[in-house]
Amino acid sequence: MTARKFRERNTVTRKQTAAKKTASVKKKAKTGDSALCAKCIPAKCCMYFSTEIDVPGSVKDFDDILWMIAHRDVEIYTKRRRWYVMVKTPCRFYDPTRGCLIYPSRPHICRQHHTDECEFDEGYAFDLHFRSYEELERYFRKRFPKWRSRSRA
Repeated sequence: MTARKFRERNTVTRKQTAAKKTASVKKKAKTGDSALCAKCIPAKCCMYFSTEIDVPGSVKDFDDILWMIAHRDVEIYTKRRRWYVMVKTPCRFYDPTRGCLIYPSRPHICRQHHTDECEFDEGYAFDLHFRSYEELERYFRKRFPKWRSRSRA
């Protein structure tokens, strides 16, 4: 996936998420991004990244998603019928005491992140959340009959 596609998908998701936020989050945002961000240790938004992946439609697609989650610190989730891969790895420029070490020159995607999209006070609102290979495989086996006939080589 190109960086451009990543930004486009992320922007759409963020816009949808922002539209669904509660009044309390919007009220907090009015106090200013820097005030809310200063309280956020560790900064959840700096501890992972996620991107949309294609909705699985074949056994090969399922295998590809299992391959992703077979890697350390990777999770898969769905939200509003869309599938995402989450890579839980902190930004190398985040310092727990000083915050973002490259704040003035941080990437565009970081600049776009706004407190009305912040997950600081809220849990993740996932429809489905898979933290392990085994969890995801069980889901596929129950949900998709063709998956059961897949040969293990």
